[in-house]
Amino acid sequence: MSITQGAAPQKPVSAAPPTVKKKKKSPVVAVVHPEGCTGCEVCIEFCPVDCLYKVPGPENPEEHGYISVNGIVIVDEDVCIGCKLCAKYCPWETIDMVKRVEEEGVAA
Repeated sequence: MSITQGAAPQKPVSAAPPTVKKKKKSPVVAVVHPEGCTGCEVCIEFCPVDCLYKVPGPENPEEHGYISVNGIVIVDEDVCIGCKLCAKYCPWETIDMVKRVEEEGVAA
């Protein structure tokens, strides 16, 4: 003889997983011109999303047209939100905001 107690009502199972909203990328992205970048890092201080990184400069900058051996700043375009603060505060005016180029599917 089995005794059954009232089973708790079960929630309906959803067939589709919850949708994740993708953030829309800004239409513009920062571009640092290495020829004018001194590596002063002012732009890095103003970036709200930390998309700017200092990298070593060339050993012989005059051969490449660069003015700094202290390093130059590069932009992580996947992180850049196009806020324009880096371009606004760059003392050397070497950062431009350019239209973002969307990558299309790469054929294998």
